[in-house]
Amino acid sequence: MPVTLQESLRGLLYAPYYAALALGAYRQEGLTIDFVSASAPAEAPAGLFSGTVDVAWGGPMRVMQMYETRPDCDLVCFGEVVTRDPFLLIGREPNPDFTLADLYGKRVATVSEVPTPWLCLQEDLRRAGLDPDALPRITDRSMADAAAAFAAW
Repeated sequence: MPVTLQESLRGLLYAPYYAALALGAYRQEGLTIDFVSASAPAEAPAGLFSGTVDVAWGGPMRVMQMYETRPDCDLVCFGEVVTRDPFLLIGREPNPDFTLADLYGKRVATVSEVPTPWLCLQEDLRRAGLDPDALPRITDRSMADAAAAFAAW
């Protein structure tokens, strides 16, 4: 059975999906995969609504956003790959004694393409007794731009 599978963005979180492609797991289940990429993460649902893709990987936040903005939304999530808070912070040097409070003295950039990393970090900060609104951060960079700026610092 042919299936058009769309990635919303290239990320480590989706390693199990890439492994399934590379190992032929979909083919072993009788699926022929046409693998495509969304032009931007926020555009991923458009392919589902237009019917140009059959399934897309992504998270529940994007689906919840669609339900808030589209009265005709009928998207559903299935097949969890990652549980809990899957995001990571990248630092310049090893810091085995790192705590979230240390972020308040650093330059922090959160990605602009997807909301979930910042939402998760806010919750982590609150649970640590910290105020997310007091964290100075750069918010208008893409993942690629933030990585390039980080490498240049």
